Formats: sequence, structure tokens, C-alpha cells
Amino acid sequence: MSTFTIIGGGIAGASIAYHLAKSNHDVTVYDRSDAGQATAASAGIICPWISQRRNKKWYSLVTEGARYYPDFIRELEAKTKQSTDFRRNGAICLFKDKHIQQLAYERISAKQEGSPEMGEVRKLTKEEVKKMHPHLTDYYPAVYVEGGGQISGRSLLNALKEAIIYYGGKWINQTIAPDSCEGTVIYTAGAWSGEYYSNPDVRHQRAELLHLKIDGKAPMKQTPVVMGLGPMYIVETDLNQYAIGTTHEDTEDFSITPSIENQDYLHGEAQRYFPDTEIHDQFMSVGLRPFTRDSLPYIGYTKDGVFVVNGLGSTGLTCGPVIGREVAAYLSGKETVLNLNDYAY
Repeated sequence: MSTFTIIGGGIAGASIAYHLAKSNHDVTVYDRSDAGQATAASAGIICPWISQRRNKKWYSLVTEGARYYPDFIRELEAKTKQSTDFRRNGAICLFKDKHIQQLAYERISAKQEGSPEMGEVRKLTKEEVKKMHPHLTDYYPAVYVEGGGQISGRSLLNALKEAIIYYGGKWINQTIAPDSCEGTVIYTAGAWSGEYYSNPDVRHQRAELLHLKIDGKAPMKQTPVVMGLGPMYIVETDLNQYAIGTTHEDTEDFSITPSIENQDYLHGEAQRYFPDTEIHDQFMSVGLRPFTRDSLPYIGYTKDGVFVVNGLGSTGLTCGPVIGREVAAYLSGKETVLNLNDYAY
């Protein structure tokens, strides 16, 4: 049994702690519950196959993350008896015109052989869009990805914390300096990483989501995730309630005060995608997403002798659980599925 101290209780730190504690290691998590934590504010979409990013190391990480999710959630929820709000409810991807729809269909479906967990991929008729998501506009051509899904970051963190304690780990809500920790230090401080270390270089973005409620008859079943034009997305949070996002702002500020301009912009986007319903804004959520070089997560030891995991960016909830599995295996001297040297650049 080894001793590990983890600084930062977002998805990376919590997942690593869970997997280490489950392997009978002595684990303590220190988390000061900073407002603006990316995990808690995230919409939690899990659908990496639709991305057009060409970074193979990033794609290997997020697709392995999506592959791991069902087993990971099944075991976590069975152990804690807590829901993580994980749903494999599919994803409707909208496109500007039929030409782009066809290109996207070919690009996405070509990935099925290497990722059978993504399920069926098909183009949707307007009638099919309305059947799957009665509130959604049918103006844009769409592609459906059966394996797409979503999770509540906040619910997932609560379940992970419960499981860590169940397996004998400790979760302490306070700050601590890395040089005063016992055992191997795992530093997962997200956007706040620079308070102690400058390596790797971590920058962050403010991402804002609008939570809203719409009038109208609620669908009889859960609606799929919607991937809109550009970076826009919509997830169902409750009956007739949705979150739409996101805005991105590179910043060195740590303010999480919502922007009225961004709220107005997102409200307008909601009207675009839900044109036949009345929309009532509920609240804005703001998260500070950490990014590292080439927007590729950093996973490995630094020159300071600290094991760092950071820079998960907008896909933190997709890859966070599998990073926890892989880091726990690596630090326990076991074989990993991914080559973590790819992320210790």
C-alpha cells in the first residue's frame, strides 16, 4: 500500500482518488471548493466521435473515456447507491445545409469500426427530429449518433466522494501546500494550478451556460443531447428544462460573475433552436476551464517531482474517469491501456 495526497477535487482528482482507494492505497484529497470549478459547471456531454480535431493522442484519450463510461458508472452507482444522472440518450447533430450534413455523416460513420460503442449513425428527416425532440427546430439537417450521452458533473463528484470515503480514503475541504503533503503528491488544481507551479503552463477560459425553462407539453421521454451550429450545445436538465452553452473567453481573471451580454446572446440562441416555445431564463453557470499546450491534457511528473494532471478543457467529464483509471494503474506499477508518455510532453 502506498500513500497519495491529491490536491484538487475536480473530476481528475476525484477520479484518480477513487481508483487508487479502490486498489487499497492510502488516499487523501484536499479540495477548497473554489467557485467556478469546471466540473461542477459543465454540461457534461459525452460524444467525442463527432469532433473534427485531428490530434490523435487527444482522440485516443476521449474515445477510451467514452468506452469506459458505462462500466465505470454501473460500478460507481452500485457501490454508492447514488445517481450520477448518466444517460446514453443519443445526440442530434445539426448542420447548416444538406451538403455539410452529408460530409459530416460520412466523417462520423467512418469512425464506427474503431468505436462500436458509438452505436448507430444516421441522417434524420425533419419528422424524426421532431419525434426525438418535440421542442427542437427542424430547420437544420441533422445526424443522429446513438451512443452520445450526458452526465451531471456535480452528481458525479458527489458519488465519487462517497465512494472514496467508502474505500477508506479521506476528503478534506481545505487548502494545503504541496510541500507539506505526505507520500506521492498528485496536483490536479485545474485553473488555479499556477498558485504553486508554473510547469506545465496552464491557462483558462471562462465558459458560461444559460439554464432555462420552456413552456409547452413536456416530452414523454428524455430528449437527446443537441449539438448545434458551431460550438453551441443543448442538454436537458429536467422536464422542459435545459442548459444551453457555451461562450468562451480567454482570461487571466478568476471572476465567475455572469455576463448580461452573454446571457442575452445565449437566450437568443435558445430562441433559434426552440422557435415555437416561450423561454424563461433561470440562471447562468460559469466555469473556468483549464487548458495546456495544444489543448492536450498534461499527465505526468514535472521537474518539481510532482505528478500533475491538468488541461482537460471542455472534455474533462469525458476523459476524467478514464484518466483516473490509467493514472491509478500507472502509479501502482500496473499496465495501462493508454500510453501516458504521450501526455507528459
